[in-house]
Amino acid sequence: MTAAPDGLRVRIAALLDAHTTLTLATADASGAPAAAAVFYARDQRAGGDGALCLYFLSEPDTRHGRRLLANPAVAATIQADGQDWRRIRGLQLEGRAAMLDGAEALLAAAIYGRRFAFIAARGAAELAGPLARARFWRIQPAWIRLIDNTVRFGHHEELLLMPGAARGEGGQDVA
Repeated sequence: MTAAPDGLRVRIAALLDAHTTLTLATADASGAPAAAAVFYARDQRAGGDGALCLYFLSEPDTRHGRRLLANPAVAATIQADGQDWRRIRGLQLEGRAAMLDGAEALLAAAIYGRRFAFIAARGAAELAGPLARARFWRIQPAWIRLIDNTVRFGHHEELLLMPGAARGEGGQDVA
């Protein structure tokens, strides 16, 4: 079952706003997977292109940071913990990540600071250490699957944000 894209986008945005942590999956050059939990903030870019960006803060020399610098392809999940299986609601996504600098890093910092007031409220002296070495990263999803077992078990809807960038089960394009 596929809903109108605008309605699906609204439900995806609501789910993104209801949570703060995503599980980020990366792979090394040999294909070995790894996952890391990161706090995120979202931005629905203005300008009419409808691009959705998720921003997170992490050091470039973390395991996932090194992997992202070598291979920007990512997958991620967002969901509440400890859910009754009949009430599972969450997102799966695939896309690309990039470490930010310049104006885009400043934009990410502003968006992230609005979501996480404790980051915006800290002075430079308090950010010494790991947080001071961290950089902002952007995830631009190419494909998002909304899972909602409150509709019925196994219910999902998919949104393709970058045609040709994501493939569904069995190699079929998803819409």
